[in-house]
Amino acid sequence: AGPDSLIISIDFGSGFSGYAFNVKPRQEGGETQIKRWRNGLGLDTPKTPTCILFDEHEEFMKFGYEAKTAFNNMREEEAKKHYFFEDFKEDILDIDILGREIRTANRKSMSILKVFTEVLRFLKDDALKTIRSHPEGGEFTASDFTWVMTVPESLTDFRKQFMKEAAAQAGLVTDATKDKLMFVLESEAALTWCLKLQPDGFITQNHRKETVQETQRDGKRYLVVDCGDERSHFTVHEVLEGGALKLHEAFGIYCGGKHVDGKFQQFLIEIFSDKVWNEYEQNFPNEVQKMMYDFSRLKQVDEDVQISCPGNLVMLAQKQKEIQIDDGSIRISREKLKTFYDKSLQEITNKLREILNKNLNIGFIVLVGGLAESQILRQHITDQFGRQYKVLCPLRPQEAILKGAVELGRNPEMVEPQRKRPAWFRCWS
Repeated sequence: AGPDSLIISIDFGSGFSGYAFNVKPRQEGGETQIKRWRNGLGLDTPKTPTCILFDEHEEFMKFGYEAKTAFNNMREEEAKKHYFFEDFKEDILDIDILGREIRTANRKSMSILKVFTEVLRFLKDDALKTIRSHPEGGEFTASDFTWVMTVPESLTDFRKQFMKEAAAQAGLVTDATKDKLMFVLESEAALTWCLKLQPDGFITQNHRKETVQETQRDGKRYLVVDCGDERSHFTVHEVLEGGALKLHEAFGIYCGGKHVDGKFQQFLIEIFSDKVWNEYEQNFPNEVQKMMYDFSRLKQVDEDVQISCPGNLVMLAQKQKEIQIDDGSIRISREKLKTFYDKSLQEITNKLREILNKNLNIGFIVLVGGLAESQILRQHITDQFGRQYKVLCPLRPQEAILKGAVELGRNPEMVEPQRKRPAWFRCWS
């Protein structure tokens, strides 16, 4: 790795995954690029759902939005023959042995090493294909790149060994290029990106324009809150003299964006009844998925919203009970929308207070991750803590980890020196 290295970063998340890349030397002004994922339903996102589909012979078929759509389109008997995995990152974090298997929803099982390997193989192949078609691209191979994988603070050496094995089997690296595989902490990657930004690169700013630079001089620490899909992670970092990051403490809670989605589904069940909603989910899974994708956009605002109600849902509802959908839309008031966040905001706030009461010399709260796209979340944190702390959220907070990982690939010295040893920072050792 180095300032002129070709870098691809991979963020393998519980709910969503993606990659970023940079193929230009620094002096040529090359910007880090994010792969955009489209689902054919109007979505254009920096990550795609972490789900993968295999055929009945355990051969890879599709990943992400395409996997979910293809599986939902299958008839029940056909679906039973296939292997469909989603939200399986936690299985990897919890593994005890490399030979462990994970199960699909219909109780079929497959080696977790194979599943994870095929995810990495798809992301590798897709990244190289994207780069070759990019205006700044070229005929690159996997061995031309340094591969930077983001990991949570809780990842043990054994689990890194598992990920190393998967990366090798997926073709990211070979024996000759094994020094081109790196792990970086998700929170360090996110903070690295935020420290690089100018003041106008942030959404939430309850501070003067020069304070991002000032804090590096006054010794104040950063509390990074990664508001993910499955859970929220909290880490405290210090910026050392010279700009290197030092990790102090790490915490986590199970209350991410999925909890808000769950509250939205509960709201729909209250409107249509358990019976109607269950029948709709069974018969029209792709329409349900589209409603959830539509809601993911509405989560970003703090105002009255309305969401399109598919005709099949209206028809089912009218058969069962007296429900009138006047113009094909479901209206959700701002007040109701905010209630979907109640538990998540309460748990995040409680954890923040617990950490801030430890007197860790924190000056900044940095919000990143998919749920940080939400104006409701950002405003709540600013209202609760903005008088004492500077609350920051970068534009496109879901991209911060990926872009920061590319920066750390080119500047590994930005991590505290004793944590850059091969045993930790270089995955292959």
